[in-house]
This record gives sequence, structure tokens and C-alpha cells, in this order.
Amino acid sequence: MRILYIVRPFGPLGGMERYVFATAREMVKRGHHVSALCRSVDEASVPGSGVEVIKLNPKPAKRGWHDRYVFRDAVTEFFRDPANRRCFDIVHSHENTIEQDVTTEHGPCTAYGLRLKPWKRLDFSARKNLAIEKQKFHGPNLKALVSCAQRVQDIALREYPHLAQKITRVITPAYTYLQPVAKDPARKPRVLGFMGRDWKRKGLPKALEVFRSLRRADPSWTMLVAGCPPESLPGNLVSQALALGMDERPARPSSEPAVQFLGRTDPQEFFGRIDVLVHPATDEPFGMVMSEALTCGVPVVFSDQCGAADHLRSDGLRVLRVDAPVSDWVHACVALAGHNFAPLASRTWSDVAAEHEELYTNIATRC
Repeated sequence: MRILYIVRPFGPLGGMERYVFATAREMVKRGHHVSALCRSVDEASVPGSGVEVIKLNPKPAKRGWHDRYVFRDAVTEFFRDPANRRCFDIVHSHENTIEQDVTTEHGPCTAYGLRLKPWKRLDFSARKNLAIEKQKFHGPNLKALVSCAQRVQDIALREYPHLAQKITRVITPAYTYLQPVAKDPARKPRVLGFMGRDWKRKGLPKALEVFRSLRRADPSWTMLVAGCPPESLPGNLVSQALALGMDERPARPSSEPAVQFLGRTDPQEFFGRIDVLVHPATDEPFGMVMSEALTCGVPVVFSDQCGAADHLRSDGLRVLRVDAPVSDWVHACVALAGHNFAPLASRTWSDVAAEHEELYTNIATRC
């Protein structure tokens, strides 16, 4: 098949972008002709992928909603030439565009957020985001809806019931490139980990509360925060975190603070340094960091607002209500620290591509 993927940046630059890039690369390996319609390219990753890149040239806009409209209009202009549409059997968009056959949702839709917080309808940006979302879901060529997690799919179908008449699939991301980490059996397991760039949505403030309670009970606990460098965080949050343990006598002499901010780091190395990962996210479409930790043999405590809760099964995880008291989170972390369990079975990007291939074949058969 001739397949076109639509995404603003093409390359493994973030969770959604990695999903698109890895799937496109695997589809090439399966013998398909794959192109990417994008605005920017990760030049370090794309060479050798086998994916043909088609770059559009809209200038990025400062406001998020405006940037989505600018890119959407550039894609529409591209398809004004009928020859461009005829070049592809399947057009699959991961953005708020109109012309696609397949659209993928990587997070709860805007309509859901506005239903939970109706006062935001007074915000101009929110109204524009809702409008472009509605146009996407009512696109004239739309044949299928794909979601990265069952929770995301359920929300989309509840907010847009007409989508139930389309082909609907949940295709979760892969979690395979990490290997089980070796722990020193003589070391007392007392390192709490948090990883995530979008720190507020992923629950860093509550994670720090959990750590504060852990350290009150046992001063040997330390914490590593990855993915969000200190300069990206509010100053008071960083100062409070760095002050943890300063007025206590540490379990062993050390010049390092109780909480260390690592910024962007290699996940394999990070998981090798922690004993339990905490992820009290308030809104997490899937949560690849959790599945990756479990493939490494690192236990995870995460909230019921993570899409992965519907898909991951392991003795090394605990799912808690996002509003559960800190004491519940502390208890779960203590219970899991040092817990040995079978690493989560891998799911490969080849598996993900095979499910996309089946979907595209189904669409072609119906047409």
C-alpha cells in the first residue's frame, strides 16, 4: 500500500512523534511505500528509515491553537491538487487535519476537557481548539478512529457518538527497547523515581509529597527526577524539593541532596538507579514510561487516570486513585521497593505496525 502519515514534527522527538515515526519505519519494513507529510524533520533519525519526507513550509505560530490551524490549512492546500490525493491509498493523520482516512487520538479530546471545566468555554483558545477538533472528527473522508488507549477511545466515543459508525481500534504503543536492569543485592532499595517532561500533568507535586512522607519515616530514601530540568520548573517547587532532608541527619554521609533533578536522561540508565517509579498523573493518555519501567523489572505505582491501567498486567504495579491520600501512595511504594517480579512481556513496534496494516486492509476491503 501507499501510505501517508501526517504529523507536524517527524522523528522520535516525543511520545506521539515516536509512535508515528516507529510505526512508519516498521511499515516500510513490511513492504509498503510510506511517506510523511510534516513541517519539520529530526535529521538525525530519518536517514535510513526508508520513509519519504514531504515538508510543508507554514511558519510556526506562537499560540497553540493558531499553530494547529496554520498546519491544518497547509495540509488542506497540499490536497487541493487531486494528484496528491491519488498518490496514496491511505492517509493517516495524527494532527487536527480534515482530509485523512484514519485519525489517531493520543489523548482525551478537547470536548471532554471542556465538559469537565465548562467555564473554559469562555476562553477564546479553548473554543478554537474545540472547533478544529470537530472539523477533524467530521472530515468527509474519515473512515477509522484509532486511539492509543481504551480510556482515550471511550472518551472520544462518548463525546462524538457518530464515530461509533466508523472503524474503531485501540492500538497501544510499543515498550520493548529497554532491558531488565541488574540491582546490587546488598543495597537497601530506597530510591524513588519520577520521569516526565510535562511535570504538572504527570503529578510531580504529589510525587514530592509522597517522597517527603517516605523520608520522614526513613531518612535513607532519596529521589531522582528525570525529564524536567530545574529551569523548567517553578522556583519555589525546586527550592522546596532541594530543601528536603537538609534539616535531617542523613542515613549516610553524602554531599548530594535528597532530591536530584537529572533533566533529560537515558531511560535505561535512569531505571537502573531507582527502586520504584511513582506516577500520580492527573491526565495521562497512556504512559509509556510505566510500561518501559516494568520491562526493566522496576515496579511502578501509578494513578487510575493513566490509559495504561487498562492494558498492563504485572505483579510489579499498583494502580491507585489519583485523589487517594498520600499515605496510600507511601504504603504502595514501600511495599514494592525491592520487589522482584517477572519483567513485563515486550510489545514491539512490529506488533504495532501489524495492527495498523490489518486496519488499512480492512479499510481497503470496505472501499
